[in-house]
Amino acid sequence: MRHSTLALVALLSSASAFAPAKISTTHRSQSSLHAVQNDNNNQFGNQIEDAKNVFLGTVTAATLFMGTLAPLPGDAANAAAAPAPATATKTTPAKKAEPVAAPAPLAAEKAAVASAKAAFTATQKPIADAKAAYNAASTTSTSAKKGVDSAIKKAADLKKSLISANDKLSQAKRKQYKSNNENLINVLTKTVESTKVQLTEAEKTVSFAKSAEVKASKDLAVKKSALESAEKNGANAKKALTSAEDKLSVSTKKLQEANAKAEKQAKEAKKKAAEKAKKEKQQAEKAAKELKKKEQKAKKQEEKAKKQAKKKADKAAKELKKKEQKAKKVAAEKKAKEEKALKKQQQKQKEIDTAKRIAERKAAEAKAKKLKEAEQSLKALEMKKKNAIMSEKSSAASIKSADAEIAAATKKLAELKK
Repeated sequence: MRHSTLALVALLSSASAFAPAKISTTHRSQSSLHAVQNDNNNQFGNQIEDAKNVFLGTVTAATLFMGTLAPLPGDAANAAAAPAPATATKTTPAKKAEPVAAPAPLAAEKAAVASAKAAFTATQKPIADAKAAYNAASTTSTSAKKGVDSAIKKAADLKKSLISANDKLSQAKRKQYKSNNENLINVLTKTVESTKVQLTEAEKTVSFAKSAEVKASKDLAVKKSALESAEKNGANAKKALTSAEDKLSVSTKKLQEANAKAEKQAKEAKKKAAEKAKKEKQQAEKAAKELKKKEQKAKKQEEKAKKQAKKKADKAAKELKKKEQKAKKVAAEKKAKEEKALKKQQQKQKEIDTAKRIAERKAAEAKAKKLKEAEQSLKALEMKKKNAIMSEKSSAASIKSADAEIAAATKKLAELKK
C-alpha cells in the first residue's frame, strides 16, 4: 500500500503536476486574447499566478508524502498478506490515468486561435468601408479646394476689370470738355456698376467656396481618423491571432514534452520518491520566499508603471494644450491678415472714390468757368452790336457780322448748359 502511494506521489511530484494546469492554461489563453490591450499588467499577474501554482503543487506533494510515512491501522498486516507483485499491479492505473486530462489545455488554445481568427476577419470589412469613405471624402475635399481657387481667381479678375473701367471713366470725364463723349461716359458708368455687382457676387461665391472647403476638410479628417482606427484594429487583431497561434504551438510542444517527462518520472518514482519529497519541501519554502519577493517586486513595478503612465498622460495633455494654443495663434494671425487685406481693399476703394469725386468736381468747375466765359462773351457781343447800331458810322455788314457772332455765342452757351 505504501509503495503504491509513493508511486502516486512520484508521478505527481513535480510542481507543474500539482499546479492547476487547466486553470493556468485557460488563464494564459485569456491573457493571449487581451495581450494587445494590457500586456504589462497581465505579465505581472501571470508571474504571480504561476508562482502560486508552483507553491500549491509543492505543498500538496509534501503533504501526501508525509501522510504516507505515518503508520496506518492494519498496514503491517496488509503488507504481509499482500504479495509485492500485486502492489505493482495496483500502481499501474495511477501511472496511466494522469495524461488523460492533457487535451483540455490544447482545446482552450485552439478555441483562442479560432476566436482570434474570427476577430481578425471581422476587422476586414470595416477597413474596406473606411477606405472607401476616405477616398470619397478626399475627392470632395480636392474639388472644394479647386472651387475656392477658381472663385478667388474670378474675383481677382473682376477687381482688375473694375479698376480698369474706373480709370477709363475718369479719363473720359476729363476729356469731356474737348469732345462730346457723353455716350461713352454713360456706357463706362454702366460697366463700372455692373462690374461692382459681379464682384460682390464673386466675393460671396468665394466665401461659400471657403465654407465648403472647411467642411470638406473636416469630413476628410474624420474619415482619415476612422480609417486609421480601423487599420489599427486590424493590426491588433492580426497581432493577437499570431500570438494565439504561437501559444498553441508552444503549448502543444510543452504538452508532448510533459507527457514524455511524466512517463519517465513514473519509472523512476519508487527510487526517488523520498529524496524528491524532501527536496521539494525545501523548494516549497524557497518558492514561498521567492513568491513573496516577486509579489513585492510586482507591486513596485505596478506602482512604477502607474507613475509612468500618469507622467506620460500629463506630458500628452501638455503637448495637446500647446498644439491647441498654436492652432489658435495661427487662426488669429490668419484672421488678422484677412482683416488687414480687407482694410487695404477698403482704403483703395476709398481712394478711388475720392479721386472720382475730385475729378467730377474739377470737371464741374471747368464747365462752370466755360459757361461764365460764354455768358460774358455773349454780353460783350450784344454790347458791341448795340454800340454798332447806335453808331452812325456802322454799316449793315458789321451789324450782320455781330448778329452771327451773337448767334454762335448763344449756341455755345446752350450746349454748355445741357
